[in-house]
Amino acid sequence: MALGEGKDMRLVISIALILAAMATAQARSQSSNLIRVKFSIDGTSAPCRGFHVELRLNGASIKARQSGQGFEVPEEFLRAAHRWKDNQRVDISLTCSGHTLIFPGVHPGFVEAGEWELGIAQPLYAVKEYGYSHEFDRGTWLSYLIFEGEPGVVVLISQSAPPDGLSDSLQKEAPNASPERARDIAYVLAVLSVDYEKNRDQLLSSLNGCLSRPKESPEDDLCDSDLLRFVVNLYWRGDSTLLGPLLQIAESRHDVIGEIGDFYSDLLDRRGAIALIAMEDLPNDKGQTVCKLANDDLSYDPPKRERVIAYLEEARSEAAAPCLKGLSSNH
Repeated sequence: MALGEGKDMRLVISIALILAAMATAQARSQSSNLIRVKFSIDGTSAPCRGFHVELRLNGASIKARQSGQGFEVPEEFLRAAHRWKDNQRVDISLTCSGHTLIFPGVHPGFVEAGEWELGIAQPLYAVKEYGYSHEFDRGTWLSYLIFEGEPGVVVLISQSAPPDGLSDSLQKEAPNASPERARDIAYVLAVLSVDYEKNRDQLLSSLNGCLSRPKESPEDDLCDSDLLRFVVNLYWRGDSTLLGPLLQIAESRHDVIGEIGDFYSDLLDRRGAIALIAMEDLPNDKGQTVCKLANDDLSYDPPKRERVIAYLEEARSEAAAPCLKGLSSNH
């Protein structure tokens, strides 16, 4: 090889290396500004076919360049979170496998490079994972969006239309279901308003049957905390006939109703007047037990506890005094 040819070859290689480095840098720059979207159904990863994203910032459409199962952060969102005004919001629409899920009124600061989890939570998964939020009380399933790096930030949207074909498939499955599965099916069908009274009564009967066992019996597939969670959720959905039975079972035990105090604390905080009217039909010691159990939860939320106490002190109800005594029993 001649000397000049060697120089030319080195020049070609150098140019190729520079171009490759530039391409790599560009790819890294793009990927570092990319939002990757995972899709899940009931917490399990699912394929996301036909991915599509739409963003509207304060009502104005913002074009987002899609890249596989994700998109690049538009320039409009490339600013520090504190620079957004309080009234600025973005509506996010994401499509995966024929499901278009819309999340309105999200803070624009969450539109930043990273990973999002887009999900569908059907009734059983929704009540177990997100029942605490009360968002599920208003629908038959939930859509959710979780932002990477912000595990405590979950945007939940209640969906009213029942999942396609779910009630039919469950009714076919019910006759041959195990006791645990039959219980779960009864709850979902109640949520879907299919033979509501029959399915509600089945759940309530199961709960009373579990409570008739020796105190602190070990949980099994039928008698566990999910059973209480199902009945409580039906109450929050509007079945007021369940309030009396839920108050009557007030008892300190850690098996089937170990979380009953959470319900009582929410009840006193959200529906204080209704709670006191119902508690007037209880013996004083039972009403005191209700509030003592509520206090186990209220003690972790001082502002909530202060609201409840302030309400009870002003309330004109015979049930208020025993309740206040129960709230002060651990302090």
